[in-house]
Formats: sequence, C-alpha cells, structure tokens
Amino acid sequence: MSSTQASPLPLSAQIESVRGAIASTSGNAAAEDFRVLAETLVGAIQATNPNALRPQGTAATQAAPQGTAISANGANGAITIAMEDGEQAGRPVWKEISTSPVKGFTSNVTVHPVTTGNSLVLNQPGASHFVRMRTSFDRQNWSGYQMSGQAPVEAGLVSSSAIAAGGAFNQTNYAEVTSTSSGSGDVVSINGAGGTYTPYTAVKGGAQSLRPSATIVGLVQQSKQFVAWDGSQFRLQPSLATTLADNLEPVGVVTVGSPVVGGGTASGGNGGRLTAV
Repeated sequence: MSSTQASPLPLSAQIESVRGAIASTSGNAAAEDFRVLAETLVGAIQATNPNALRPQGTAATQAAPQGTAISANGANGAITIAMEDGEQAGRPVWKEISTSPVKGFTSNVTVHPVTTGNSLVLNQPGASHFVRMRTSFDRQNWSGYQMSGQAPVEAGLVSSSAIAAGGAFNQTNYAEVTSTSSGSGDVVSINGAGGTYTPYTAVKGGAQSLRPSATIVGLVQQSKQFVAWDGSQFRLQPSLATTLADNLEPVGVVTVGSPVVGGGTASGGNGGRLTAV
C-alpha cells in the first residue's frame, strides 16, 4: 500500500495551527504573543531573502530587475550597445541581447550570450538590426523586453579612417624618400613634393593629414629599407611586413646610398600609391 506526503501548508496557515494549539493549553494571550513573534520573524527573513522560507520542492522566484535601460548605435561596421543596470543595490544583473532585421522579432532572431557587462559590440558590417534586451537576477525569471529604439540600427561599412595605421588598403601618401651620402655616413630624407623641409600629405580613405619632413643621419650603406611613421617620428624597417606588424604607417621605401627616389609621389615610381615595393 502506497502513501502520499501532504503538501506543506503555507507559513501563515502553519502559524495559525500552532497558535490554536497554544491557545488550547496556555490561553489566548500566549497564543497571540506567539503569532506576533512568528510573523515578525518571517517578515524579517523574507525581507533579506524572499526564497529562504519557501516550501521544499517549489521553484524559487525572484522579481526581475527594475530601472534598466538600453541604447544602441552603429558606425564603422559595428553596432555598439550600452546597457544600464538601474538601482539594484549592487546585485549583478544578467542581460540577454537579441537582434533581428524584423521589428516584431518574428524571423532571423539572433540571441547573444547573456552577460553582466554593460556594453556589447557586434561587428556586422552592412547589417541593419532592431535591438532588444531583457534582464534577470537568476537567469530564470526575466523581465519583459526593452527595445533600444523604434528604428533599426545601421552598422554601416568599415571606413578607411577606422583602419589601423598599418592597414595597407585604401591609403597612400605624397612623400619623397631619398638617400644621399655624406662624410658622416648615408642619409635618408623624407619630405613633400615641394622639396627639402616641406611636409607631405598622407591620405587614408577620404581623410588627409600632414606629416613633417625629417632627415635620418649616420646610416651605413645597405639594402632596401622601409620608412614608417609611428605617430611622432620616422623609423626604418627591414621589410613592409615588419612595418605592418608593428602597426606603423608606411611612408616609402629606399635603398640606402642609392639616388633612386622612393615614396608615394609620382617621382617615387609608383604613381602615388602606397610604396614602390
């Protein structure tokens, strides 16, 4: 013969049951003192941990976070999402971001990994997505979805100005790189098309910048050298690969001690392209 275990009574019913038993033996005053004490203790415990006194076998419940916010914008082939926790008294807030090209999120929905961070960057050149977020304290009980806006976020395309300094595509310069010999050794000079001591123009996509002229002295005659700009000074590198690996901006190439002009100008032998390699 099998038996079943009765479901536990709610705490309020248990308190009243014990109160009745006390009243039958010790009187109503003692029973009422017990009820006040029991309800005060239960209230204090539940204020600290809402799930501490739940019956065994029942699922824990937590209210979803309140006061959270989300915003998103697109540029240079990426959608950047910013999230705010709201006033959560230091408790970690889990955020789940989902995107879709459809405003109603009825198709092509991508759910991204949950995070407690406050920013997320989606590298999706050319994409156009609606962005939404839901939040949770325990990754089980979730808030409703919050939209970042009523219009899709355009990631756009990667612009040339966003490419690292060493990126070899879609950039050029109008420098002249020359080498001469002197009594103290070979010299490499970098200047603009206007001649010695004139700056030159560097172009990356549609952005143009001026670079200073410079002279590198005391060199020993040697093979081909690549001139690179590190943001504050010029440096010589043995190859274009090492120039790009060090995230430097290529300027030109020259054989130290040779009168052949290098660089990005027409006289550099490459029609204004990056370097004559």
